Amino acid sequence: MIFLGTGSVLAYAFDAAFYKVPHGWRYMIAMGAIPSICLGAFLFLCPESPRQLLFHNRREQCERVLRQIYPNATDEQVAEKILSIEHGVTQSKSLNEEISIRKSLSLLFMVPANRRAGIAACGLMFFQQFCGFNTLMYYSSTLFDIVGFSNPIAVGSVVAIVNWIFTVLSIFLIDRVGRRRLLLWTMWGMPVCLVIAAIAFRWVPLDHKTLELTTDEVGWPAIVVLVGMILFVAFYAAGLGCVPWQANEFLPMEVRAMGTMMINAFNWGPNIIVSSTFLTMMKSMTPSGTFGFYAALCFLGWIFVYFCFPEASQMTLEEVRKVFEHGFGVKYAEEWRKEYRRGEKARGPGEGVRSGSMASV
Repeated sequence: MIFLGTGSVLAYAFDAAFYKVPHGWRYMIAMGAIPSICLGAFLFLCPESPRQLLFHNRREQCERVLRQIYPNATDEQVAEKILSIEHGVTQSKSLNEEISIRKSLSLLFMVPANRRAGIAACGLMFFQQFCGFNTLMYYSSTLFDIVGFSNPIAVGSVVAIVNWIFTVLSIFLIDRVGRRRLLLWTMWGMPVCLVIAAIAFRWVPLDHKTLELTTDEVGWPAIVVLVGMILFVAFYAAGLGCVPWQANEFLPMEVRAMGTMMINAFNWGPNIIVSSTFLTMMKSMTPSGTFGFYAALCFLGWIFVYFCFPEASQMTLEEVRKVFEHGFGVKYAEEWRKEYRRGEKARGPGEGVRSGSMASV
């Protein structure tokens, strides 16, 4: 997420630099080819994953790659690492042989606890996209051009920088505060900011059929829209921008592959809808109506988190499985955390894999 935000900031910075250059759009597009070409070239130098090599019984190549990754490791340490990877690969092969794609889908949808886990994970990803954030990433320069800023790309870069700053902040808070609390503390601000922007748009002198200004002045409504968007992005990046990517910790191993596929489907499907309908909605529903619509969806997302998204940080995979055996497990998970903090859940250091810090992903 940090590097995704960094890429957005750099893209806006380069685009702002070429905004007033004759035929600058050609340079903007050409700049995007440079990292793509570099990535394609460096991929030839990238070694294969040791796990993938062992999965295909290429043990010698696996050892060679491990020595590149750990140049100071002893022969015994490399051998232990290979045995550790081999154990995980064997388990993975056994799981793949036992559970077909059809059976995995059946377990995901027909087992109530798995179904609730999938709804919690996919539902949060659904609201991440339908909150309207990506319209800012895709159309921020268009949006700020509509309200009258002379260099809308430069203004849009401010939004990208805010997104980067609060994404970094979220990385440090997500395990300390917890996923659920982080969402509840930030998602309430998103509909508030969108409502403020929707109200301000009523005073922006626009031709709603063409989305063109009827004056050349940047008035106070444009400033209010900009501030509202900056605060919206800050609230989004601190919570909803990062947490949904952790949600596959809800899914048991036997359905994790199919569940992760569903999470991605609920990411890119709504993304396509939002990005392809935004400008049409701005014209047909007016900007105020469009922002009010997304504000309502953000509020529904907050309600969804309150009732359907339990806290799973510090839990092992086995304990997360038990959460969804109690409905959506919101109250059960809170009771578990209270007992955990009181030290009533004594456990050894090697018991299970704890969720958090991507340990269970």
